[in-house]
Amino acid sequence: MFANPARRALTDALLRAPHAIGHVASASGASVSAPAAPVASMMLASLRTQIRSIGDRGVPEEYGQPKTGGTGFLGTPKNHRELLEKRPMSPDVFAADGGWSAHYKFPPVALSSITNRVSGIVLSGALSTGGVIALVAGPEAVPATVEAFKHAAPMLVTPAKFALSFPFVFHTLGGFRHLIWDTTMRGINNESANTTSLALFGVSAAASAALAAYTW
Repeated sequence: MFANPARRALTDALLRAPHAIGHVASASGASVSAPAAPVASMMLASLRTQIRSIGDRGVPEEYGQPKTGGTGFLGTPKNHRELLEKRPMSPDVFAADGGWSAHYKFPPVALSSITNRVSGIVLSGALSTGGVIALVAGPEAVPATVEAFKHAAPMLVTPAKFALSFPFVFHTLGGFRHLIWDTTMRGINNESANTTSLALFGVSAAASAALAAYTW
C-alpha cells in the first residue's frame, strides 16, 4: 500500500505517463519511441516492489534489528536491511493502488470462514454483556433489560432477535461441520466446501428468521 499522497501522486503520474507522452508527440508532430509505455510500466512495478511502509511512518531504520539488541547471534546477516528491501511484498486485502476494491476473490468457503469467526465474536460479546449486567445489577436485571428494550423499541425486537439468532445458529452449525471434517475427513475439497458453505448460509438465515418470527 502507498502510505502518503506523494507516493500516490508519483504512481498516478507513472500510470498516465504513456498517454501523456503520446499526446505531446501528436501535438508536436514528433515521433515517440515504442518502449515508452513498457518503461513506465517497469518503473511502476519497481515502485510497487521497492516501497515499503508501516502506516504513514515508513519502515523504521532499525526495523527488525535494533541497535540495543537483535537476532545477530542467531545468524541474521548484517545486510538484513538490504535483503528486506528486496523481499516481495505480500498483497494487501485491498487493491495495491490504494483503492477499496478487494485484491483477492472471496469464494463461499472463505466468506463462511470469516462469518464463523465474526459470529463467535458476536456471541462472546453478547454473553459478556449479559454477564456484566447480571454481575452489576443482579441476575434479574437481564430479563428486566430485555423487557425494557421490548417496550422502548417494539419495532426493533424482531431484527434484534434475528441479529442474535443468526450468529448462534451459524456458529453452531459451522461447528458441526468442522466436527464432521475433523472426524471423518469428508467434504474437505473445494467443491464440497463451497456447497456446504452456501447451505450453511441458507439454513442459518432461514432458521434465524423462524426464531425471530415465532419466539417471544
